[in-house]
Amino acid sequence: MSSNPPQSSFANSPDPPGPTPLGPLNADELLPPVEPPSAGFILQLFVIPAVIVLAVVLLGMLVTSLANTGERDPAKIVATLRSSSQNRWQEAFELANALRNEQQNPELKNNSDLASQLAQLLDEEITSGNADDGSVKLRSFLCSALGEFHVDDGVEVLLRAAREDPDTYVRGSAINSLAILAEDFRMQDPPREIQDKQFVDTFVELSNDQNDAIRSQTAYALGVITLSNDSDPRLDTELETLVDDLHADARYNAALALARHGNVLAVAAVAEMVDLKSLAVTTKDSLPQAQLRKRNTIIKNALDAAVVIHDKNPAADLSQLSSAVQNLIDEAAEQSEQVPPQLVDRAQEVLGILSN
Repeated sequence: MSSNPPQSSFANSPDPPGPTPLGPLNADELLPPVEPPSAGFILQLFVIPAVIVLAVVLLGMLVTSLANTGERDPAKIVATLRSSSQNRWQEAFELANALRNEQQNPELKNNSDLASQLAQLLDEEITSGNADDGSVKLRSFLCSALGEFHVDDGVEVLLRAAREDPDTYVRGSAINSLAILAEDFRMQDPPREIQDKQFVDTFVELSNDQNDAIRSQTAYALGVITLSNDSDPRLDTELETLVDDLHADARYNAALALARHGNVLAVAAVAEMVDLKSLAVTTKDSLPQAQLRKRNTIIKNALDAAVVIHDKNPAADLSQLSSAVQNLIDEAAEQSEQVPPQLVDRAQEVLGILSN
């Protein structure tokens, strides 16, 4: 985009025509011919303004609806979610937006009654275990919604969903929400922990789940949960085990989590995360258009992790990381059309840090 200010549309117009010859003009010359209005003219004059007005009205109705969500009876919200009508999904949409908009609905995220009723509904849905698309979507939505509250009324059922739900996607939603709640509690003033006797045991169990995706999601969640100074040491032990997991995503998530703690057990996996040949195997199951994006994200995260490990272990031997980053730079020079220049620049910067 040019930095010059836009010029007037008249700047390059041709010179105005010279004066017309003097003399009398007849009526046809004074006025343009009368023509019936075109369809385009009518569209611009009536239809388009009407559409704009309608859009404004609908937007106002939506905002009002979202604003009122926090004031409505929790029982009515849950009753609508229980129904099989299309109103269920409209209610879910409005509730999700209201929970995200804390400034407009400051009391909603602290509504223990609503959280409890949503938790009860989720518990019933898990027991039913229906596999139809609507039921799976509802359970996933309920898991996500319970993670948006500032209260812990949904923790017990989220733990159950993470362990027992028959759908992997729902289990992942539950695990993610538990991580969000743990981080939210950590950031409260004063900070607090999730108090549930099954919390640690559940994450130990999930860390050893047979499902690769669940172990990967668990490793990511543990990276958030163990940020608390008071987190259970058994969770750190599980991360140290997951960093050697056979599934790459679980291994990488665990490595990033350990790196944030400055744990040098992450070094081998972080070095692998900048190896282009290894990443070609790791990302081969992704959709073609997503392969490079996933690979580049892994590399960026690994480079950042390498710096954190160095900063927290300035006297440690990190030659394995230095060699891996140098190899990345060398291999990127041969694949310049695939590796973004900004990643190469970042790798060179990280190499300099590791060399100091």
